[in-house]
Amino acid sequence: MRIARVVGGVLGILAAAALVGWLVRTDPLGPLAGRALTGPEAPYPSDWSFSDAAYTVAVETRPSAPHSVTTIAFVHEGNLYIPAREGSQKRWTQYAIDDPNVRIKIDGTVYSARLVRVEIDDPRPYVDSAARKYAQMASALEAGELPEDLWLFRVEPRS
Repeated sequence: MRIARVVGGVLGILAAAALVGWLVRTDPLGPLAGRALTGPEAPYPSDWSFSDAAYTVAVETRPSAPHSVTTIAFVHEGNLYIPAREGSQKRWTQYAIDDPNVRIKIDGTVYSARLVRVEIDDPRPYVDSAARKYAQMASALEAGELPEDLWLFRVEPRS
């Protein structure tokens, strides 16, 4: 009985710590959404090619009650794009449609921007650009598999 009580106490402390961590979270952590992004802010860049060095980026949507996620981004014809597989089912994409003002964190630096959803007939050129950075996309493209319900956002400066 004593061991069960000790184990129960430890589990209770761990659960309380997890709850506090969840309530005070900022940046997203892997698949877990976060709130307001932290880090130094920089002006909107004229060239996003530096983003190729970062495998993932964080996107903060809904400025009134920040919601941030970890996702991928790639450069296509000089513009930064953020794709969303199964975009119609993601919360962050809906927030971006409702209010396109976002903040993007790349390698520790935060940039204010806006997202504009791009309606495309042929996603192949965009997927090809993404495949240069992400090997799994290159494999899918070679197999002729394009993502279902793919939403694509172009990153632009705020007005």
